[in-house]
Amino acid sequence: MAWYDKLGLGIKVNRAAAADPQNVWQTLFTVAGGLIVVKAIVGVRTVIQAGGASTMQLRHSVGGVFDAGTLSVAADTVGTVYYLTGDTTDPIISGVGGLLVIGGRVVATSTRYGGFESNLIVGAGNIQVTMTAAAGTGSTRYMLWYTPLDDGATVVAA
Repeated sequence: MAWYDKLGLGIKVNRAAAADPQNVWQTLFTVAGGLIVVKAIVGVRTVIQAGGASTMQLRHSVGGVFDAGTLSVAADTVGTVYYLTGDTTDPIISGVGGLLVIGGRVVATSTRYGGFESNLIVGAGNIQVTMTAAAGTGSTRYMLWYTPLDDGATVVAA
């Protein structure tokens, strides 16, 4: 049993590092067969971006944007972690070298906490990311944990 199974996060799907998209929506994961609960989405920077100002945003191809605003990813170093809280009024949270988890909650700032579990309910479609044009070349790998709500619902990495 993997450590994340012990946390009750469900099924883990890994997406290998790939070049960040520039001004297009790139599919990270495909949901098929019914509804799922996305327990967590985590991205890890694997190659620093060579461009200037750039922002990141995540969405479901059918259900719309997951986060309230774009996250600046300019000058993010290798190892920077990106995390989606599941609250559509929150931006994506990031941390250089990792994010602090206390009592099962990700610390976003000294006063704001996001739950470790995103708990986004999504149906068939694609979970996607976009970066603005000035992104330059960089890459990120992603992990997603989910629990199927419908029999036969699955997620695969794109």
